[in-house]
Amino acid sequence: MNHLVLVNPQQQEVQKLVDKSNLKQQLVNDVISIRGHNYHTQTIEKTVKQSHPSLKPSAGAVFSVEVNYQERLVVLQEVKRAYSRIFNADEVIKAIRSAVLEEHELQIYAVVFLKAGSIPKDSTGKIDYHACRNAFLNASLDGIHTWTVNPQQDLQQLQKDVDALLEQMQLFVQSA
Repeated sequence: MNHLVLVNPQQQEVQKLVDKSNLKQQLVNDVISIRGHNYHTQTIEKTVKQSHPSLKPSAGAVFSVEVNYQERLVVLQEVKRAYSRIFNADEVIKAIRSAVLEEHELQIYAVVFLKAGSIPKDSTGKIDYHACRNAFLNASLDGIHTWTVNPQQDLQQLQKDVDALLEQMQLFVQSA
């Protein structure tokens, strides 16, 4: 059986042609593009859930949203019921951000912690990434805690990026 896979990154669609007669389409939720690099969401989700014991395994989603013309990383994650009364959001956010930065060199734009069993799912019980993204954008998630990067932090990061570029340009000019 021959398989031909066509990828359309603009619409995040995959078309699989099986035996040149059966065309199937499915939404691709497992790859996001940030700063020109592709990342597998499952890998980032694994990093997130392993970053702190209070996070419920297989109950999280990562996706990107456009903010000021840049794709930014968002994390939705359920918290284990056993931790609901002793949950320290700031500690867990710090653990998640550190782990994702170390493993994937990505900055997180937002983290939303959800009650156990409340992440949007489709009729088959799988996490519905489209519904997760829409609920985040519409601010309709019933979150325990929501954290979003501070614009001041964005300005500081931008200044660091500009300084690094200027340094690279100076090195280039000196070597020419």
